[in-house]
Amino acid sequence: LFVLLQVIILLWSARCTAFVFFQQVGKSAELRKLKSQKLDLDEIAQNLKLEVYDLDEGIYGLSSKKKDYGIEVVRTEISTKPSLGLELIEMARGQDGQGLVLISDVSGNAAKDGRLCAGDTIVGIRSASGSRRLTALDYDLTVEGIAEVAQDNDEITIEVNRLVKRAEISVQYQSGTDSQQIKALAGENLRSLLIRSGAKVYDKKTRRFDQPYATGDCQGEGICGTCLVKVNEGAASLSPKDPTESLITKGRPVTWRAACRCVVGADNTPATINIDLTPQSQFSDELAPPVKSVLRNDE
Repeated sequence: LFVLLQVIILLWSARCTAFVFFQQVGKSAELRKLKSQKLDLDEIAQNLKLEVYDLDEGIYGLSSKKKDYGIEVVRTEISTKPSLGLELIEMARGQDGQGLVLISDVSGNAAKDGRLCAGDTIVGIRSASGSRRLTALDYDLTVEGIAEVAQDNDEITIEVNRLVKRAEISVQYQSGTDSQQIKALAGENLRSLLIRSGAKVYDKKTRRFDQPYATGDCQGEGICGTCLVKVNEGAASLSPKDPTESLITKGRPVTWRAACRCVVGADNTPATINIDLTPQSQFSDELAPPVKSVLRNDE
């Protein structure tokens, strides 16, 4: 039986230094089963995959090995006094300080707002005095990072990654007389799933936003603004507009979105999204001169 080290992190209220208690525990079903996730800690650890974003800088991220699961990012503020109330368990240890540490239990301050739960893995911590990335660190470096950032601070912000079941999303689209319904999972890119379904995402006659005197598309680079859709239902289930999409859709109807910059099921709840494809095709000023430039008429 593989024995794991369970780490209970407390913060000593008088000196605000990390007090760490180590206890050896076995694979108790009562301790390890996560009812809310329907996965135990072993299953979570086995289905998390480490992604390398920048090897030179040591920047990593986590993704899911299972297609029907995804990573949810949760941030919460926790008071450090009298204790954080976090119980950590190391699930894997590699070389050079790498590892996988999961939260096995929360209590006290960590449990007050109900945002943290067993199975979460801490990826970052921030306070008024600084911040640390904690993704894919072993428990020693995780504890050290928490203690360093929390020292002399009454409150810290913790960011965790959570393996969650992806909600099912129904996407209905209309293009002329064609109407289809496709099934998707929360977190999918709207343009990508439309293309996979065979939808006619583009009208070759529509002008590009980034090259106003040209037509054609940017192959999903997110800059041409030709994959526009009109959202008739389910707008709240799409990810918010980023600055680039806000610029692309400025001066256009508020129901128009750039499909390449939309994530469906952004809140990971089941939903129905109804859209019309290429709504700009109905407007002559979107197809022919005078050309609409980056400087809009309303600026």
